[in-house]
Amino acid sequence: MILSFYDNKKNGSIILFIHGTASANDIWEKQYKLLSKSDYRIIGIDLRGHGKSVNPGGFCTLEGHLNDLKETFDYIGIDNCPMTIIGHSFGAVLAARFAEKYPEKVCRLLLVSLPARIPKILFKYYNWLLGKPVEYLKKKINLILKLPIKKHYKLAISSDLDVVRAIVRNSLQRDFLAQVPKINCPVYLSVGRFDYVALKSMVKRLHNELPNSNYKVFNWASHNCMEEVPSEFNQWILSALALPLIQHSIR
Repeated sequence: MILSFYDNKKNGSIILFIHGTASANDIWEKQYKLLSKSDYRIIGIDLRGHGKSVNPGGFCTLEGHLNDLKETFDYIGIDNCPMTIIGHSFGAVLAARFAEKYPEKVCRLLLVSLPARIPKILFKYYNWLLGKPVEYLKKKINLILKLPIKKHYKLAISSDLDVVRAIVRNSLQRDFLAQVPKINCPVYLSVGRFDYVALKSMVKRLHNELPNSNYKVFNWASHNCMEEVPSEFNQWILSALALPLIQHSIR
């Protein structure tokens, strides 16, 4: 399916932003503003059931989300343009898998809060949360959207519940430490010190196993670094974009 997307339609190198589970393209607002005066072509997508992208129905696997991305890229016309991908959480999982499947289309990965190995107890918590608690909150959505709370909470409650459940129960199960992704391009890993989903110890272990990787910890952030420490996060992006794209260890 063709996903809803943001495109600044500039002529420079492409930077693709992929949000995480129960989020949307809008989560990157501060990063779009940061890069607005550059020549980069900025594209951000809403995954199915998130933001302005509908849920067409049926069970969607990780490969299904990848097919959505590929169809959308073909529609936009960026099929043969190597791009930088910045992915958060499940978006980082998608970005890593996309780089494995289509290495010629990716020149650089910035993987934010990648859940390298999610604790089993967290899956139990999410399965409980995505039951009656979220169903109750959905009934109060109009009230919640009016509250002065952080953007990622509003995006979460607005996401399609069936799609979110499918992602949590299927697509986030991959253990990146047991099966290290085969990625040829430079990879920049970042994680919040207090992240409860992407544990920094797990991300650090992945960094040690992943060639051409760099590792950054945001000391005063949890899972949503781009929202919690935007200035530091933006500086990390600029630093990664400034480094040359060469095949060598950047640890």
